[in-house]
Amino acid sequence: MRLTAVKLYQYAVLALAAYLFLTAAFDHYDSFLRPQLILLLLLYLLVESIQIPLGSGYGSLTYGVTLATMMLFGPHVAAPLLTIAVVVAPLIKRRFRGTLLHLFNGAQHAVSAFAAYGVFLWLGGGATRLTGLGETLDYLILLPMTLTYMLMNHLLVQIFFILRRDEVTPRDFLRIFVSDSMNFLICLPFAVFILAFDGDAPSLLLMMIPLVLFGQVMKLYRKIKLTHKAHEVVHRLQSEFDLQNISRTITESVRKLTPSVSAALWVIEDERVKPVWIDGKQHPELMPQEGYCLSAGSITSLAVKSKQVESVPNTLKDKRITEKYEEFKSFLAVPLKARDKVVGVLTCYGARTYAFTEEQIELITVLAAQVGVLIENASLYRELQEASLRDPGTGLYNYRYFYQELSRRFELAKAEVRPMSIAILDIDHFKKYNDTYGHVVGDEVLRQVAQVIQKNVGKQGVVARYGGEEFALLLDVPLVEAEGIVEGIRSELHFHKFQYQGYTVQGVTVSVGVASYPDHDQNEKELLEKADQAMYWGAKQRGRDKVAIYTPDLDTHLFVDKLTGLYTYHYLRIKLVEELMTQSRESGESFAMIFLNIAEFTKINRTFGFEVGNMVLREVAVLIKENVRHDEIAARYGGDEFMLLVPRVSRDEALRIQERLQKAISCHKFKVGDNVLVRVVSRADVIVFPDDVSEGQQLVSRIAEMFLRLSSSWLEQQQKA
Repeated sequence: MRLTAVKLYQYAVLALAAYLFLTAAFDHYDSFLRPQLILLLLLYLLVESIQIPLGSGYGSLTYGVTLATMMLFGPHVAAPLLTIAVVVAPLIKRRFRGTLLHLFNGAQHAVSAFAAYGVFLWLGGGATRLTGLGETLDYLILLPMTLTYMLMNHLLVQIFFILRRDEVTPRDFLRIFVSDSMNFLICLPFAVFILAFDGDAPSLLLMMIPLVLFGQVMKLYRKIKLTHKAHEVVHRLQSEFDLQNISRTITESVRKLTPSVSAALWVIEDERVKPVWIDGKQHPELMPQEGYCLSAGSITSLAVKSKQVESVPNTLKDKRITEKYEEFKSFLAVPLKARDKVVGVLTCYGARTYAFTEEQIELITVLAAQVGVLIENASLYRELQEASLRDPGTGLYNYRYFYQELSRRFELAKAEVRPMSIAILDIDHFKKYNDTYGHVVGDEVLRQVAQVIQKNVGKQGVVARYGGEEFALLLDVPLVEAEGIVEGIRSELHFHKFQYQGYTVQGVTVSVGVASYPDHDQNEKELLEKADQAMYWGAKQRGRDKVAIYTPDLDTHLFVDKLTGLYTYHYLRIKLVEELMTQSRESGESFAMIFLNIAEFTKINRTFGFEVGNMVLREVAVLIKENVRHDEIAARYGGDEFMLLVPRVSRDEALRIQERLQKAISCHKFKVGDNVLVRVVSRADVIVFPDDVSEGQQLVSRIAEMFLRLSSSWLEQQQKA
């Protein structure tokens, strides 16, 4: 029904133009015998083909020829010449959009010309012949004629748009009106120039020569101007590596440089073309967020396969377009290539048919060639950045990324008033797997554990390797859901068979601690500490292979080891990361960490029992306390392993402290019975910050490795090797 109304209106305007022409031509048929008309027609075709840049759009000198022709020969001559030019010029420029549409365009210009000439007669213009130079005031009558022509032209076109249900906002209308006003004002001097020479044939012929040159200059000017703008856009993006920003800038620029009502940039991922950014009108079915499969028959996919520009001037008639969308009548898909490989597609959508000229398609193609390189650079940068934030052994994020995400997600959770949870997961007795199967199998266990964790967490959070055999989970879920996720991980790992190079490892268990915001704390560092606390005291110290939720009663175990009275490892880590690291960087002074364990401690437990073993640990702790200064921190790491944090020392000083501790332990008489004395031997090693490691988290991650190297089983394995 809508198309019928549009066609009826077009035919009505055509009929009105024909009536006005025939009525006037019947009385002035001799006007068509003048030889100048052939030259005027050529002049019409020439000026209609030359586009003059006007602000964001283009104009032409066609109205100037129309105005001069009306003054010289009347509207009945100007109207048919104008109509022929409007219909034929698009054929010359290869921009023909349908016979009826171009005939209507010519007819509405003809009706506007008759209306303008009617005003001319109404104002008494019939008594004045505007030829030669004449009186300047006589030419002022051209102003109301021009205003009438422009208003009638806009009225007829706006009715057409309304019937066709085109979306023309008041802002669009004002922009077009201002642009047309400028165009008509430019045409007035041109019309006066033709009238000044009385429209004689030699003058018209001579006029065409500079016009042809002018047209070529304007064409070259437009091309240079648009190319310069395109290169400006690319130049601005040379140091940009964010794909979203690149896509937004490119699509916005394409809409400014072309008549696109919408532009989208797509990239190729997993055998699909997926949209990164859509600027302007959006259509969910035409621009699905999941993209298109490359094997599908879409024009976008076809551009990827062919590596060529795919242009659809009229989507309503093109058989390749299976679904028609009235708001997008022309379409352009330009492949984005880098080193002859298609990395994406730039698509443009026009509101009218034949919206994109060859010049504009060439411009977008030039722009696309640069954009392909930008996308490839952004992808490489993203891959490098991703690699720097990944743990190479497991493929998970590393501690650096974990702390960044912890701060970001915690602030986001507080701003959006929603819960989040932290879980710390530690593999139980991990040294046993290294000692029994070797480090290669141990590394494979870590990798497969990471896979199980990542699979269960999915998109609900972030998984990172926290250090050694520890993993940290940031979960965007409340406590109950977080507990369910980590319990699923624990259960799956318990029954999982780890197979690698002929070895089968099963029965791997983990201890997990969970703390949640806002249930347990309002500070992200404290929340992380409480999750760690729940893992160590709530799960590992209560039998392992379990999930523990933080409770306040675990606070008593946070800083002081119950057996030895030394500080706990958790307390030492707080001091290390939050205080000593900062002090060392500010002062430039180094500090040392001394690692110490009891050699053959398992034999003491086996021979004399666990009570004697605990007594030995308590007395070793006393010896350590007696040999430390007030600013040194002694802590029990776990089992028979002790640590000493010594600020402001060199490596030589740290080695002397280590030697003093080992000598005190070896010289001490450990009484285990009435007449039984045990001689205890210790092993020790030193790390100096920042000489050996440059970051606090690197130092934390080295702790487990240092104690492993001091263990009896590891030393025996190295001796055999």
